[in-house]
This record gives sequence, C-alpha cells and structure tokens, in this order.
Amino acid sequence: MSAAGILDEMARRDNIVDIFGRVLARHGIVLAINRMDFHLCKAVIIELTSQPARLSATVLDFMFPHEPTPSTVYHYTGFSGFQGIVSSGELRLYPVRNRLGQGGELAAFAKSHALDGYLDKSQGEEFYRTLSDDLFYASLTRVPPKDPLLMWGAFGGGTGVRLELKVTPKPAAALRPIYYETSGSMTLLQEINDALRAAGEPPFNPWTISRAGAFYLDWTVALEDEVRLLVKRHPDGIDLARNDGASDYWPIPIDQPNGFCDLQLTGVHVAPGGNRDATVAALKGTRFAAVSVTGP
Repeated sequence: MSAAGILDEMARRDNIVDIFGRVLARHGIVLAINRMDFHLCKAVIIELTSQPARLSATVLDFMFPHEPTPSTVYHYTGFSGFQGIVSSGELRLYPVRNRLGQGGELAAFAKSHALDGYLDKSQGEEFYRTLSDDLFYASLTRVPPKDPLLMWGAFGGGTGVRLELKVTPKPAAALRPIYYETSGSMTLLQEINDALRAAGEPPFNPWTISRAGAFYLDWTVALEDEVRLLVKRHPDGIDLARNDGASDYWPIPIDQPNGFCDLQLTGVHVAPGGNRDATVAALKGTRFAAVSVTGP
C-alpha cells in the first residue's frame, strides 16, 4: 500500500473509532478504542482475536446485562418435570432448536440486525437453525415474577411446582435477561451499525454474537419476563450433551460442583392447583428431602 493509501486508511479507521465513541457516549459508556483494534474487512468490522474483545463485550453486556451473581430465580415446571429434576439431581438445558418459531427465537435477532448470513438458505436450512442445535438453555424468571398467574398456567400446568434456585454461572455459561423487541426499539448494536452505514462503512460484528441472539425475542412473549441460563457447545470443546430419547440436553447438576454453573435448590413452591403431599413425597429419598416446601 502506498504512503497515501496508508494515510487514507488511518483516517478511515480514526473515523470509525470516532463513530464507536459517539454512539457509546450517548449511553454514558466510555471505552478506549485504538484504530488498530479491529479488522476492517469489505463486508464487516470485527475485533482482533489476538486480544480481549473489549468492544464486543461492552456492546453485548449493555444490550443483555448479566444478572447479579449469585442470583435467586424461579423455574416453573409441571409435576412430572419436577419429579425428573429431583430424581436425577440435575437441571436439563434443552437446545434452542426446540423453541424455534416461538417468539422469533434467533430469527428475530438475525432479521433486526441484518445478519444475512444467519438467514442464508443456500446450503440448506438457515444457518441460525443449525446454530440452534448448539445453544442449550433453561427458562427462569426473576423473584418476584412479573405475572405469576401466567407463569403457573404456561409453565407449571396450573398443577406443577416452582423451584427456587440460587444460580452462580461460571465463564462457560451465561445468565442474562431476555431483551424483548418492541415497535421502534433499537439496540446499541443497531445504533452503531446505523451510524457506520450512514458513513459508508460495513457493520460491526461482535464476537459471541451467535450466543447473543439467544437472549433476544419479539414482543409476543414479553410477559414471560424470562431470564435465561445458556451454555454453548463448541466444535472442539467439552460436550456434555446427552439424549433423553426425544431431544439432546445439557445437564447441570444441582448442589454438586461442575464447570458450568453452581445451582442450589433453596425452595419448592406448589402451584395453586397442585398437590403438596405428592410434592413432599417426590422429594423423599433424594438429596433434596430437607428443602422447604410451601403452598398451595
């Protein structure tokens, strides 16, 4: 590259850094960014892999902030699901694939953020569908829940139980609230990429964006007020997935050490239409026999 070309690229990089800084500043975020912190490709801007992806982490943590550590959350389930959890001693995280088509799972994020590669069907099914096989989740909700009657009906079957869990995720897992898309809403990543587009630049594509999409749903399921525990399976990483005959799942032991997330069962609440005696009986003979049972 000629000296003039180098100067032009440095000026272009400085302008991109300025765009990042201006958009972040609108949200009170101050982050030191160097003009050489990213690859400037024809179709996309990505951070270097040789150093911590600080901009990616800042953007995604602002959009989907981590829940406090540890967090006390609820998990609603039907009675048979409850029996399975206490007898196995584990919480099973199921693939996001099982929820595709509900609340715009993965597709809403890809469409709203113009992730055309995730929607590409040239190799068969859309890439986001393939990706969904490696994203394992459990649906939780904050204490107190926004709409307990909805939660009991939709997830406890009206006769199930609500598990009170103390959750401490490790770096290999994430506990974040769902961002619900509404009319006119715009994420920080959308703001950044709109500003880049206006300047004639390609979009910024954060690292771990494949996981980020699992924390974004459309408005149709906003009343669930979901907090999601998520684990991603990597091609060359640890694979603890099992199969229950119908679906793969990722087991997280309860009250047992593991490398993904510390879970403690601190309480069991019986649904308004549930059976307390049956709930207590299900706990007998398990390591959770001493856990407090309340309700209905």
